[in-house]
Amino acid sequence: MTMRTAAAALARLPAGARIVAGPGCGTPETLLRALGEHASSMGNPTLYSGLQLGTYPFLDAVAAGAMRFATWHVMGPVRDLVGTGQVDYLPIRASEVPRLLDHWDVDVAFVRVSPPDANGYVSLGPSVSYPGPAVRRARVVVGEVDPTLPRTHGASHVHVSQFDSLVDTEDDTCLYTSGTPSELSRRIAEHVLGLLPPRPALQVGIGEIPEALVAALPDADLGPVRFVGMATDSMIDLFDDGTVDPTAVVPDPAMATVELMGSRRLLDAADDHPAIGVYPSDRFHSPRHLAEIPRLVSLNSAIEVDLTGQCNAETIGTRQVSGVGGSMDFVEGAFTSEGGLRILALPATTRDGTRTRIVSRLAHGAATTVPRHTTDLVVTEHGVADLRGRSTRDRAEALIAIAHPDHRDALADQSPIHTPNRSDR
Repeated sequence: MTMRTAAAALARLPAGARIVAGPGCGTPETLLRALGEHASSMGNPTLYSGLQLGTYPFLDAVAAGAMRFATWHVMGPVRDLVGTGQVDYLPIRASEVPRLLDHWDVDVAFVRVSPPDANGYVSLGPSVSYPGPAVRRARVVVGEVDPTLPRTHGASHVHVSQFDSLVDTEDDTCLYTSGTPSELSRRIAEHVLGLLPPRPALQVGIGEIPEALVAALPDADLGPVRFVGMATDSMIDLFDDGTVDPTAVVPDPAMATVELMGSRRLLDAADDHPAIGVYPSDRFHSPRHLAEIPRLVSLNSAIEVDLTGQCNAETIGTRQVSGVGGSMDFVEGAFTSEGGLRILALPATTRDGTRTRIVSRLAHGAATTVPRHTTDLVVTEHGVADLRGRSTRDRAEALIAIAHPDHRDALADQSPIHTPNRSDR
């Protein structure tokens, strides 16, 4: 296939194109920069995407009204624009995205790919979640070729015949740096570790608590561990000590992911590694498929959890700071999984200690990301609240018990459900 410049590739797109761009370490930064530069001559195009890394080089065009941008994962660079309505937020689950591409009538896909192999196949590398379905559905597919992108196992390979244009990248691969676990996150992880069944299949997101949990797994004596969902740098160490079996490839690879979210180390380790597979969201975000995995444990974080067990993981007040992501997909999959478990883990207070994150009610205008009837266990550094089969009053008592001690009396006073105080007992 003839290589084109990014400008030449965009010139071939229909006026008013509806474009979906790959996320994470597969963010097509060069194409997105060209889109921002040429949007004013493209008939007001619309861009859709999830969790993007990189610089969001098209935002000036969005602010100027030359193009629209809609996202289902609100990262820092776009939070203010979502607040002003200049960027649209889509409150959707990760498993929905493939079929919504048809609903939105997306006609163009921007994806980052490896160079073609001898048989003409490129790899989507670290990101297949919705880029894989987008390549199948879009009428025009543009690939940004990154020679450093890993050729991953799973469902990441696409023949060059499916592309309208290939463009050489002008930008380094977008990478993600994991946070270093704090003492607080390690205490929370210790509580989570005590809940895990033998030989679990773990879904963990990004952040300090998941990183602390992964780091603690080698000493947990759980037997071989599998991962689904997202892969991070710290998981690679687990191949070396036997916590994850590097020969485990059936029925799925030991790390069956939708996104590799990490540094160069993770991407290099995933190159041609048969135990690391990258798959589309209509498989490994599908609750129906996830439910077939025994002992699936979903570990998600939250901004706040109220005394009935409702979780808000998206908003601070009415300000959108994140998205639904795959949280409910994994929660539902773990609900039906044989031996599965659903865990919410969060610090008991904000970083400065002034505000409790176990709250009497979710803040006014806050999103309910996980409803109360789907919450099994809530974990803070002060312990575990097991909500399974418990009344609303018992739930409130259990949650107050894992709040920070400085906030427990106020929570008991504010509780919408009567909770006996010490003298009542």
